[in-house]
Amino acid sequence: MDQITGILSAEVVGKGTKSEGPKYFLQPLDDYATKWSKILVRKQAHLWENDRVLHHYVGKKVVILGKITETKSTITVDYEFVEEVD
Repeated sequence: MDQITGILSAEVVGKGTKSEGPKYFLQPLDDYATKWSKILVRKQAHLWENDRVLHHYVGKKVVILGKITETKSTITVDYEFVEEVD
């Protein structure tokens, strides 16, 4: 399991459609910040729903434990645990 630290944010996508809802992103504050400015955090809810766990931490500095998938052009995190840090 990988660990990443950053500030969690949400952006509404699919405006005006039945699947309008939030996507969650992490602005990394650790070693990933040198390569990525924004990392997609995959939510565990339907497209149109807020993620019960992630939505509570929007705008806060968090540490996320989960599986990080990094390619040449994208990076995503499938989270298993999220916790606010100071």
